[in-house]
Amino acid sequence: MSPRWTGDRIGFGAEARSQWDLADELCFLNHGSFGAVPRALQVRATECRNAIEHNPVAGVWRDGSRAIRASAERVAAFLGSHPDRTGFVSNATNGINALLQSIPLDPGDEVLHLDHGYNAVWQTLVMTGRRRGIVPRKVEIPLPVRRADDWLEAVDRAITPRTRLLVLDQVTSPTALVLPTREIVEMAKAQGVETIVDGAHAPGMLDRPATSIGDPLAWTGNLHKWPCGLRGTAVLVVRADFADRIKPTVISHHLDQSFSAEFDWQGTFDPVPWILAGEAIDFMDRFGGWREVRRRNRELVIEAHAMLVERLGVEPISPLDGSSLGFMATLPLPDRLQPGNGGPPAPPSGPLQVLVDPVQDRLLDEHRIEIPVMHHGGRRLLRLSGHVYNEPSDYERLAEAVEAVAVD
Repeated sequence: MSPRWTGDRIGFGAEARSQWDLADELCFLNHGSFGAVPRALQVRATECRNAIEHNPVAGVWRDGSRAIRASAERVAAFLGSHPDRTGFVSNATNGINALLQSIPLDPGDEVLHLDHGYNAVWQTLVMTGRRRGIVPRKVEIPLPVRRADDWLEAVDRAITPRTRLLVLDQVTSPTALVLPTREIVEMAKAQGVETIVDGAHAPGMLDRPATSIGDPLAWTGNLHKWPCGLRGTAVLVVRADFADRIKPTVISHHLDQSFSAEFDWQGTFDPVPWILAGEAIDFMDRFGGWREVRRRNRELVIEAHAMLVERLGVEPISPLDGSSLGFMATLPLPDRLQPGNGGPPAPPSGPLQVLVDPVQDRLLDEHRIEIPVMHHGGRRLLRLSGHVYNEPSDYERLAEAVEAVAVD
């Protein structure tokens, strides 16, 4: 445990919520998007930034670079990665961009991405196609997903002689499903296809998520989500034979010196989020440690998911036993709220469309529930999160709100 986070154990639910600055009336069920920073870590960030201003050259560069490397080593132990091949990036999308700019690919090479994947990653693949002539292809996996083999079979069918790379979600963003990552990586590699694992949601939700996943070319994940780190804190991990090829999106003074040197210094920036990454991870010790947090959060989400499926009378997109769930679950909204079935139309395609969905707006404006409404396969889906400050009554409140919106 970090010496800064000693003290009596804090209970889950309302007692834990007292450690955050969430608005009193807000039912916050969207930790999975941008996280939420504990008050104590906000205080530490202010302390660190004030200390840097005593001597900015030391704080940002001389001492700051050493502190970043020490923090990266602590994070590597948490992720199960090699410290010399673990570096910080601002977010997982930045990590994907760095990889797609660096990995050797030829015009006409095919890169696969699941249709459950994160839209920003798909857009990065589209832009990479324009710049480098690669051919991005979506792999469709229909809902519901009943078996782990559904993923394997879909990817296996999609691989062609031109396929060189698979960009694979470890936990899908819109559908919140935990994938059989190791099995997919190994199957693809047996056919000569390398894999980048997009582990945006994995740190904290999964134990040591950068290990025991086969032998992917690289893995990237966010620390601002479940570890509750300061925003702008994510990690990129690369395999040994690619460590000298992968470059950050910003090239600075240490080109070709080493992976860690290049990623530790990417130009002048605020180093505090990266320096405090280890302290953010250790904050969960206040709730019994990560093993207990994972057990409780997953149990909370599995029970909430089953209750909502029954209460709303909808068909689940994954097994009710929770075998595909972590700290999030996605389920369809009732037919009455589906586009073309009496519900409001889907929002027009465009920037941040999830934020303008009329059902999401009503849940927030009328019921003070912050939760994302996703659109996938022409259906309106609800994605809930569960963290240490949530409790069963939050999901009962959600059920009542959805029922109220559906009858209006």
